[in-house]
Amino acid sequence: MTLLVPSDLYNGWFSVPVSTPHIEVNYEIMNALVETLPKEYTLPDPEAMAIMCSSD
Repeated sequence: MTLLVPSDLYNGWFSVPVSTPHIEVNYEIMNALVETLPKEYTLPDPEAMAIMCSSD
């Protein structure tokens, strides 16, 4: 059985969270991802965004 939960439970991953309570995600898969990512992980990655936004 697949347990679906609101995607908002994982808004902490995003530097600019957007509420999408109507979207559900697989709890088991998302928690497995949480366990493998660094605690400070965010999307988009701040270092990558700085590089893409630089005018150099």
